[in-house]
Amino acid sequence: MAINFEPIFSGMQNGPEKIKENFDKLANVQDWDVTKVTITPANGWGSNGTWIKIRLGNITINTFDVSLISPKLESVPYSVQVAVQPSGFPSWRRIGVFSNEHAGDMVFFADQGKMNITNFGSTNLPAGQHFDVHDVWIEVA
Repeated sequence: MAINFEPIFSGMQNGPEKIKENFDKLANVQDWDVTKVTITPANGWGSNGTWIKIRLGNITINTFDVSLISPKLESVPYSVQVAVQPSGFPSWRRIGVFSNEHAGDMVFFADQGKMNITNFGSTNLPAGQHFDVHDVWIEVA
């Protein structure tokens, strides 16, 4: 299927060249690889999940999918380290935590080499509660 770019190019200086240059950058997927990193739990927490990085040329698609399993906690502190932050994981990620078992106000985030759950209201946490964390983000180099 041929695309007619003439309406876009009309009156644009270097329009065709710039648009083709951008498409060429996106289309360079000859150079690709997949890296899978297992999440390592900490402080009595369990986990089952991975961070997968799919690099396609200068674009990286990141998928983070982990289920965190709580130990019994009484008087849950404001911030609880639940896993070790993998090398290269962006410290700016702030992800909502979803749980069908525990109705608490918690947020998952990475900071200073740790993966934490921040508590905004829960006081006690029974053992074996599952907290599912799912996120996808794209990076362009």
